[in-house]
Amino acid sequence: MLLRRFWIAVVAAAGFGVSVVPLLPYIAGDSVPAAVAAAREQTFRLVSFNVWFRNPDMMQVADYIEKSRADAVVLLELTAPQAEALLPLLPTYPHYHMDTSRMGAAVFTKWPVISAESVPRALAQGGAIAARMMLDWHGTPVSVLGVHLNWPLGPRNSQFRNQELDALVAFSKAQRGPLLVAGDFNLTPWSEYFSDALEQSGLHDAALGFGLARSWPSQFAPVGIRIDHCLLSRHWRSMATSVGPALGSDHLPVVADVSLQRP
Repeated sequence: MLLRRFWIAVVAAAGFGVSVVPLLPYIAGDSVPAAVAAAREQTFRLVSFNVWFRNPDMMQVADYIEKSRADAVVLLELTAPQAEALLPLLPTYPHYHMDTSRMGAAVFTKWPVISAESVPRALAQGGAIAARMMLDWHGTPVSVLGVHLNWPLGPRNSQFRNQELDALVAFSKAQRGPLLVAGDFNLTPWSEYFSDALEQSGLHDAALGFGLARSWPSQFAPVGIRIDHCLLSRHWRSMATSVGPALGSDHLPVVADVSLQRP
């Protein structure tokens, strides 16, 4: 406009308008009645956090988790030394399962555990290792799957990540009960791979209607993107999604409050 090149300005404005369309479901979704949101005993809180393998401050991480009142916590990039430092600091979360490999995941919970396992072949062979935990929440078996997909740096890693998404779709379709999938997906909600995975799996994004929840990089959060996600099976309704504070990682924690749709 300043250069008086009006047709270019019109085209740019049109492109901006098209780009805004995918944001609308996140900033203008269905609101949840306050009375329903206040029913904490009916709400399952899930926290997902990539702690970063170089993060030296596990005390800060543990303090946040203990104060979060989460029912389950998914941690990514948790190394063996970090886990050794973290475990004594989480008395409220005595039950856990973790895989401390480079692309592994860990799940912590305060609820009784029905089963827990590493799933090396649930995702792409040679790719990420998922952590699956089935817990007893108020008498209902709830499955939590923690995942850390490959970063798309180069064609080989990108192929791994897309294969992991395909395997995640197959895994989710095979589940019959309430399922929560959380972790570092290394892709944004605007990716066609992400939208295709949701459509094929039947999962839905917990963040819809609750803002953009920018989770990475934590150092530039106002202009960041969301690559950490909490996905829900059809059994759940999302009550709220937000990000937590900076905790020494390049990611911010993602907090999802969800309600089980009981028959």
